[in-house]
Amino acid sequence: MFTLILLFLLLNTPLLVADFIHPRCFWRMKQNEDKDGNLGRGCTFMIDAVRWPVEKEYFSHILNIKTHTVNLKYALALAFSICEINRNADLLPNMSLLFKFSAYSCDWESQLNNLIHLGLKNRDILPNYMCKKFTKCVMALTRLNWATTVKLHTILNNFISQQFLQVTYGPFHPVLSDNEKFPHLYQMSSDDRSLALALVSFIIHFSWNWVGLAISDNDQGIQFLSYLGEEMEKSTVCFAFINMIPVSMNLYMSRAEVYYNQIMTSSTNVVIIYGDTDSTLAVSFRMWESRGIQRIWVTTSQWDVTPIKKDFTFGNDYGTFAFGHHHSEISGFKNFVQTLNSFIFSDEYLVKQEWMHFNCEVSASKCQTLKNCLSNHSLEWLMAHTFDMAFIEGSYDIYNAVYAFAHALHEVTFQKFDNLPVDNGKENNYSCKKLYASLRRTQFINPVGDRVNINQRDQLQDEYDIFHSWNFPQGLEFKVRIGIFSPYFPNGQQVHLSEELIEWAKGSTQVSSA
Repeated sequence: MFTLILLFLLLNTPLLVADFIHPRCFWRMKQNEDKDGNLGRGCTFMIDAVRWPVEKEYFSHILNIKTHTVNLKYALALAFSICEINRNADLLPNMSLLFKFSAYSCDWESQLNNLIHLGLKNRDILPNYMCKKFTKCVMALTRLNWATTVKLHTILNNFISQQFLQVTYGPFHPVLSDNEKFPHLYQMSSDDRSLALALVSFIIHFSWNWVGLAISDNDQGIQFLSYLGEEMEKSTVCFAFINMIPVSMNLYMSRAEVYYNQIMTSSTNVVIIYGDTDSTLAVSFRMWESRGIQRIWVTTSQWDVTPIKKDFTFGNDYGTFAFGHHHSEISGFKNFVQTLNSFIFSDEYLVKQEWMHFNCEVSASKCQTLKNCLSNHSLEWLMAHTFDMAFIEGSYDIYNAVYAFAHALHEVTFQKFDNLPVDNGKENNYSCKKLYASLRRTQFINPVGDRVNINQRDQLQDEYDIFHSWNFPQGLEFKVRIGIFSPYFPNGQQVHLSEELIEWAKGSTQVSSA
């Protein structure tokens, strides 16, 4: 039977690949973020279960919170995910999930620093700022830098509760993967080992053999450099230069010109960018873009390369290639957001909040090349099309994290556990232990058909969508999914790109090599 299944898959590989790289166009207009500049971008959501119905209107308060636009995206994605679960009669019957969202939810770094400073000033480890005891198992869903995550984890588990579940929906950090130090902390993102293979396979596909690398000089960057180096040793690809961008702004400023000169004097046209989007590396990247450096940028999908100025014209003829985790599309998000408040969330407002996607094939029939079509009509042309909202990567991690919590809570609530000892009569502590044990082994198929496994050690290798994006006037950014990387295909055939899509989107089949 296994042989027959394998034969079927091999015979139908072209059909599978065609489905993976079905034309999909995305666009976004970046709003002026001056008013958001001083607002925090890392949120912590506390998710709880209650024994009463929670309607969608409960989350309408999100609209009144003054926070960074990125935070609003994640809060809306969380509300959508929870409402979908609450409507599911087979998952957590007679129970509802909810979370509370305020301006303080996205200012944890300064709050924790003030808290610790106050504790040291009063010669106390931590002030008794939380008198209320948690009577239920609460999940903290966070997207913070690793240092703040560690601080929050320490406070939650040592001063508030002996066991406080914390799940991150931000980038993977190696330091947080130690289960002994952080037994109740889970990372939804993977360690990007598969991304290193994907990047090298992509570079080999275009016969590039001389590339540059700009990477953050931290644990995350060093770990990825190790993965990338291993894959490059197996191929004919070499580094033209490696820019290790320091985390310290002062140190970076003293060397910024050196990093710039490395790129300008190098003979390579291809530069890989890897690191946090809120970092000195991001400062470098924007400086290089502002100086009009003509390079083929290869990066990850969370990097924001959209210019703010509305009079921006085409600066980089090559565009940017980006890799994003492959996942099925989640429908109904736009309708959910608009029905919270159709007046506030008009189409004009929504284009500033999320990536939009629409039918590439319909658009291709109207324009000889998309680049020319957009340059002539810009925003007005795009707004004339029916579009939907697409989940960004962090939002999809939120979606899966909430479902994982719901499945674990369902198992603990409606099934018996006989393998855990009674904890001295502490019923709440005992039930939380069961919940965390259940979460660690939770795996399921989510509503859009993707397999989710919360255990990092047992996770499948990642597949990546490959996008090509450009900047346009009025602060527009446009991208096309041009292919996919899958580690499950044979070596040398793991990258599948639609040359027709590249030609249609760019108006040329020529891609510069290095």
